[in-house]
Formats: sequence, C-alpha cells, structure tokens
Amino acid sequence: MLKWLDRYYIGEGIKGNVQIQSKINAGKPVPGIWLITLSDNPDNLMELIPADMLLLRSVYDTCPMIIGMAKGKEGAIKQVKKIVETMYKKTGSLSIRDYLKNR
Repeated sequence: MLKWLDRYYIGEGIKGNVQIQSKINAGKPVPGIWLITLSDNPDNLMELIPADMLLLRSVYDTCPMIIGMAKGKEGAIKQVKKIVETMYKKTGSLSIRDYLKNR
C-alpha cells in the first residue's frame, strides 16, 4: 500500500485528486500525473516520479511517502519550488520531514 501525506500538495491543473489517488493506489495508469515523494537519499529532499512508473510492481512496493501530485513534469517542479520556498520562509531550514510533521 502506498503511503500518502494526509494533506498532500496538489499542483495547478489537477482536478479530481481523490479519484486520481484511488487510481494510483489501485495500480491503474494516470497519464500526465507526476508525484512528489520524500527522498530515501539523505542528500536529497524530494523526488519526482511519473505516476505511471508505479505500474511497475518493484517501484510501487518501494515508493517513499507521497507528499504531492502535479500535472506534468513542469507542474511538479513548480510545486516543489513552492514547497521549498514556503518551508524555508516558515522554518529557516530545509528539513522537509520536520516541516511536514508540524505543518
């Protein structure tokens, strides 16, 4: 089962995010949707994954916590930029896990 942040971020142009999340959880294709996840690599804050990559069982089974979704790669990049700017403005640090816990 995929792990989702309770109040995950939703990028511009996403309509029907609950239905999209249900499709992703069910392992169905959702073309054009990109997911923002926490990174397993301690040198990175977040990772961007095309949602269709989760059709691969190995990716689905090892997917880190999903903290957002966006339409297209550019939309995902914009969403990550907004998250980082807000996080830094509010906390003065780049500790994404702490920021999300206290959000």
